Amino acid sequence: MARHIALYSDIHANAGALEAVYDDVRSEGVAERYCLGDLVGYGAAPAAVIARVRASGDPVVQGNYDRGIGGRLGSCGCYYATEQARADGQASYDFTVAAVSDEDAVWLAGLPTQIRLEHEGARVLLCHGSPRRVNEYLLPDRTDALLERLAREASADVVCVGHVHVPYHRPLPSGIHYVSSGSVGKPKDGDPRACWMELVVGNRDEVEAIGDPFASCIGSTGVWLGTVTHRVAYDLDAEVAAMSAVGLPDSLGRALRAS
Repeated sequence: MARHIALYSDIHANAGALEAVYDDVRSEGVAERYCLGDLVGYGAAPAAVIARVRASGDPVVQGNYDRGIGGRLGSCGCYYATEQARADGQASYDFTVAAVSDEDAVWLAGLPTQIRLEHEGARVLLCHGSPRRVNEYLLPDRTDALLERLAREASADVVCVGHVHVPYHRPLPSGIHYVSSGSVGKPKDGDPRACWMELVVGNRDEVEAIGDPFASCIGSTGVWLGTVTHRVAYDLDAEVAAMSAVGLPDSLGRALRAS
């Protein structure tokens, strides 16, 4: 029987989006869930999101924002393309670090950077940015050669990442697969709905039945992998209002609407 795994990441303190995703995962009947990091930052409810994820019992890998807040490092290690984005980022960091308790900061700082799974010989690596750096962006334009090398060095057949806020499933010619889980609370692909990714691992017939055009065998294992990208509507207006109410820049709310 095929194994179904829910991956979600980059919640970014958006409690409404997180709850909508949890409801959707349950409605799809997927019991195995993993969080690929960045619980906090940019949104209005960092403490509530941490509490909800901790209570879920889901295994969590550390994101770059989690590391920055957990370690009280003074920044999230994010890349900002403009001065406006940099100013918004600093305002977000200042709000978030003040809103996260010392106890929760210790929990964030202690999260693992990787989680490893295995299914019938197929090795699956869960991380936030890349196998080598928590804040490395594995955007869809990265070369096959780079992705192949990173996976080989990490002893992984499937690499699942967050951080880029854009969902994708990319099999390489070698049979190595890369999967990006998109973003729960701050998408960047033009669709403002919350996003989570379902991995389906099993035999060829089971996996091809889900309709993923990129479904294919994982290396020489005989195991197939396909994905389903799930989008979930939530009360975006309420989230933007909550961000404004706690004093976050209006530009962050506008960016959320324009995702």
